[in-house]
Amino acid sequence: MFGKPKINPHEEDLKKLMEYMKDATAGKPPVAEASDFHDPALAETFNALIKSNYTANNVFVMRMNDAMKEIGDSSVVKNMIEEVNSQAKVVNTIHSSGEVLEHSIGNVQFAVQNIQKGSRDLIATTHDCAGDINDSIVTIKDSSQEVNGINNKLLTFRDNAANITKIIDQIKDLADNSSLLALNASIEAARAGEAGRGFAIVAQQMGELSNNTTACADSVVKYIDELLGSLDHLAESVKETTRHLQEGTDAVTQSVRNMDRMTSKLEDMTTDIDAIFQEINTQSALTQDFIALGNTVASGFERLDAECFNTGEHLFKISRRVDGVRSDMARGRAELLPLDWITVFEVDHLIFTWRQYNNLVGFEHLKIEQVNNPKGCKLGKWFAAQTDKKITGSPAFKQCYDYHNDLHRHAVDCFNASAKGDRDEALQHFEKAYDSYKLLLGALGDLRKVMKSAGYTKETDITVKK
Repeated sequence: MFGKPKINPHEEDLKKLMEYMKDATAGKPPVAEASDFHDPALAETFNALIKSNYTANNVFVMRMNDAMKEIGDSSVVKNMIEEVNSQAKVVNTIHSSGEVLEHSIGNVQFAVQNIQKGSRDLIATTHDCAGDINDSIVTIKDSSQEVNGINNKLLTFRDNAANITKIIDQIKDLADNSSLLALNASIEAARAGEAGRGFAIVAQQMGELSNNTTACADSVVKYIDELLGSLDHLAESVKETTRHLQEGTDAVTQSVRNMDRMTSKLEDMTTDIDAIFQEINTQSALTQDFIALGNTVASGFERLDAECFNTGEHLFKISRRVDGVRSDMARGRAELLPLDWITVFEVDHLIFTWRQYNNLVGFEHLKIEQVNNPKGCKLGKWFAAQTDKKITGSPAFKQCYDYHNDLHRHAVDCFNASAKGDRDEALQHFEKAYDSYKLLLGALGDLRKVMKSAGYTKETDITVKK
């Protein structure tokens, strides 16, 4: 009859040690119980090994955490991207302004061409008008000379009419003498009696002739007086017409002189317009060169924008990978001290804040539940897990709690603005989130002091060489 197989205590200890090592490999922080081993020294050695490993990991995690302060801060990337975007907007504005300027210059060219043509046509018309006016001046002068000739003839005719009056006066004198002679003849014929009858008849006829001559002479004198009055009036009218003609000639001559001056100014202006047109042509050519250069610059900025985006995205991916290692080590490969966690929370929320900007520019695509979870993040859970009244009752703890909620609230606003495509509004909310992070950072610093005064004085020294 066989007895029970003899148990080898070393094999049992080795088997138990392997189980503890599997747990350690799986990320569970095991503590070997001395009572589980036949040789308690194995448990003590294992625990010392695990503690040493986790202590080393603490240093690693905290160094990674320290590195993530620099890697997770995307302010350089943001400044680069926003500056390129700003400059690209300026370049696009300049390019658009150049196109508007080119269009405006084209309109000015067209307008100046019309002015140029109009001024030349006006000069030609002015020359034609001046020629017509000069011809009119010649005609007026000729008319004036003809009027002067008529006036001279009128004066001559008046003199002749005056001479007729003198002749008629002489005829009237003769008629008076004839009448006196007829009277004397009648007297003598009466004295002669029958012998003077024939002479009496002649004397009678002479008297009648004298009367008729006097009557006719009076009528002629009357008509000549009327004619002289008309001639005087006509002569005055001719004189007035001559004066008006002279005034018209002077006015037209002055107009011609003014027109000549205007023509000279138009010719000077046309010369200036030609120079302006030439300058506009030069400006048009320069503007076209400027637009071509603007197109080149705009294309360059598009490439630069793409390069900046690619660079930022590359840095983001690096930071996410490093942060993943940091987070995994902190959760499962280290036993961080309470003050270490405060430092981790500081970096966590720096990264959280900048992830909102990364989401805004398209480096990553967050979900709302990743943003709107102030109680679900490590700091939120830490708040809920604290039971030490010295910590939870401090103003610093309440400030940290409030600033932490503010940070998540502004992050949600940034997410929503980005989701609806309003980049400017999203940037405004990001800046508010970043301001809340800085307030939270200060409050965590105050909380660190509170924890130290409450007895939590130990923290991992990342200067230790391992």
